[in-house]
Amino acid sequence: MWDGSVTFGGSWAGYIGRADQNTAHSHVAIQLCIGVGQPATLELPGKVIRAAGVIIGPNVEHRAVAESHPVAFLYVSPDTALGRALNALLQDDGIALASDELLECFRRSTSLSHFVDALSRLLAITPPIDHRLHKALNILRLDRDGPGCVSRAAQAVGLSSPRLRCVATHQMGVSLSQWIIWNKLERASKSLAGGSTLSDAAADGGFSDQAHLARMMRRMIGMTPRTAAEVLRKTSVSFKTH
Repeated sequence: MWDGSVTFGGSWAGYIGRADQNTAHSHVAIQLCIGVGQPATLELPGKVIRAAGVIIGPNVEHRAVAESHPVAFLYVSPDTALGRALNALLQDDGIALASDELLECFRRSTSLSHFVDALSRLLAITPPIDHRLHKALNILRLDRDGPGCVSRAAQAVGLSSPRLRCVATHQMGVSLSQWIIWNKLERASKSLAGGSTLSDAAADGGFSDQAHLARMMRRMIGMTPRTAAEVLRKTSVSFKTH
């Protein structure tokens, strides 16, 4: 069962606890999967990986295998400095094993926030994204629900819509449309965590209806909104890394 706790950060989210049923999925965020006490097991197309820690890149289909011991999942937005640093570690197949230094950084942490801060210090942070893309993403965080939001953001930063989409794909490794959907899911997830109904969470996230939210959540998270709500509303009194 999903018995752990979820933490939301500025541009990241994390879970620590046992994993349960989930279907194969892929998402925009770079995911770090770490086994707590024992290795974690992931299913990918054509292979199974069992390792102490795995970094999963954007759009890489995967499924976490349910086991009796807890795991830690950290999801980092690809437009952040940490996301870009993690992305730089990936192999050609979009996967990388976590280094001993990264795993030790996790074991020494007292919270997910502490881990994110320590990880940011550990990794060589790559140059920031294009300032026009950075500004456009901030605009889209506030104006992403209606038609024409990309055009408005592009115009505000002095780019054409096709050029903004091209810059986004080049710098983040995912399309701007995918990034927008992921951010909608993040907002809907926070709404579910706060106790909202599924229909209200869909509206809060900017989805057309509850069915739209369900489709995107299954595609990018591997579970239904109802299951996700049960996970998001659980809390844990401790943070155990070993």
